[in-house]
Amino acid sequence: MELKINVLVLVALSFVWAHVTASSPVAPLDAVDPGTRELERLEDSFARERTDPTLARRLAEAYIDLGRPGLAIATVRAADPTLLEHPLVAHRLAQAYEASGRLLDAVATADLALARCARSLGTANAPSGTPVPRYGCNAHQHAVLTTHRVALGHMVEWGVTAPGTDPRVRGAYDLAMRRTRVALVD
Repeated sequence: MELKINVLVLVALSFVWAHVTASSPVAPLDAVDPGTRELERLEDSFARERTDPTLARRLAEAYIDLGRPGLAIATVRAADPTLLEHPLVAHRLAQAYEASGRLLDAVATADLALARCARSLGTANAPSGTPVPRYGCNAHQHAVLTTHRVALGHMVEWGVTAPGTDPRVRGAYDLAMRRTRVALVD
C-alpha cells in the first residue's frame, strides 16, 4: 500500500513539475513594448542590409542587452564576413563571447578588434605589414577596445569561468578603467 502511495505522489509531483516548466515563457519579449518593436525593426533592416556594420553592431548590442549573447554571436557570424573587419562589430562579438562564458574566444576577438583599430589609427602598437583596414576608428573607440581587452585579460588570468555571476569581473573592469584613466590624463 505504501509503495502505491509513493508512486502516486511521484507521478503527481512529476506532473506538476512538467506543467510548471512547460508554462514558463519562452522569451521575455512583450509584443507591445517599444523595445520589442525596435528590435523587430533592427532585425528587418539587418536582413535587408547584411553588410551594414552599424546595423550589425546595434543588433548584436540589442541581443546582448536582452541577455541573448548566442543570438548576437549567430548574427555576426552569419553576416557578411567583411563585417568582422570593422573594429566595433568585432568588439560586439567579443562582448557576446564574454557574456556567453567563452572568454578565450572573447580575448581572441578583442585582440582582432584592437589590432584593426590600432592599424587604422597608426598607433605605435599597431601591427605592421598588414593593409590598412577599410573601417577606421577614433581614439575614444581605441580606448574602449583597450579597456575591454585588458579586462578580459584579467578575467582569463584570474580563472573566471562564469562572467555573468563572478564578482571578479567587476574588479577586472575597475582595474582596466584605472589604466585607461591614467592613459587619458597623461
